[in-house]
Amino acid sequence: MKKQILGVALISATFLNAQVIPGINSKGGAMVLPKGKIKAVLKHINFKRDTMYTGTDEVKNLQGLEATANITLLGLIYGITDKTTIRAVIPYKDFHAEASLPTTAGFPVEIDNKGLGDIVVMLKHQIISMKDNDFALSIGVGVKFPTGSTDETFVKGPPFNPSMNTPLPTQLGTGKAEYKLGLGFSKVFENNMRIDAHTMYTNRPKAKNNYDFGDELSYDFGFVAGLNKNFNLGLEYNGKYNTDTDPGDDPEPVSPFPFKAFAGSVGYVTPQVQWLPFDKPKLHIDFGISFLAHYNTKEYRSLEKERYTIRIGYLF
Repeated sequence: MKKQILGVALISATFLNAQVIPGINSKGGAMVLPKGKIKAVLKHINFKRDTMYTGTDEVKNLQGLEATANITLLGLIYGITDKTTIRAVIPYKDFHAEASLPTTAGFPVEIDNKGLGDIVVMLKHQIISMKDNDFALSIGVGVKFPTGSTDETFVKGPPFNPSMNTPLPTQLGTGKAEYKLGLGFSKVFENNMRIDAHTMYTNRPKAKNNYDFGDELSYDFGFVAGLNKNFNLGLEYNGKYNTDTDPGDDPEPVSPFPFKAFAGSVGYVTPQVQWLPFDKPKLHIDFGISFLAHYNTKEYRSLEKERYTIRIGYLF
């Protein structure tokens, strides 16, 4: 009996010693930095797409598509006031895809695009603070600037036009600004557990080549609990809904290539671990795997079944 009581006490102590931070994809929930503080976050995302979907069904990959993406995001966050934070996210993208298209006699095509993507700048303001309440609530506004290239060509292009540009969804940018509106929620519990939620609406005007990516509504919900003074465990749900897309003037034979364009809804479940080497959130290293949980695509499109994410954060 004494051993059981001691075990419970030790477990409680480890939770009390933990430093829980927002999950890997939760966009910080409602949390903001104190005035004058700076945080740098480096995040790397890897995924592979070789499976096609229509509606709620997995269907045959008619084009033999095999695509991989490696996206590295550098986030710089600064506390303007104790309630307002500005954040800039600078992406570097590396897209590679190969396919043969039976609609055009089965010729092979290959895409290899890498470089700077579209930079996002967001302002987040905390309208309800945990100092005065047992939860926090924030609103955010932002702009995605068209800094990414939109003139990349096929490595191996179609015989009838070897120098044609790759489809816009495989480009490093869209060629047009996008506008964002977000809402965040955070609550920290006494036993060193926390929940964070965030939703964001993105308005996407028609982009280059008259391409319409469709507007997007994303929604993330995360739970993190302290395991001991150095490790936290978390679980997130990450979902999004896109309105209808229109390929515009992009050539239809290569439209199944997109990395980011689809219409419908998709959701992922993301277990993760956070490592705090110095027992404090000044430095943290996180790893998570996102598993495809559900999907309902309005178009014949590719999705990744798993997504691997590594995040390193440092508070100056």
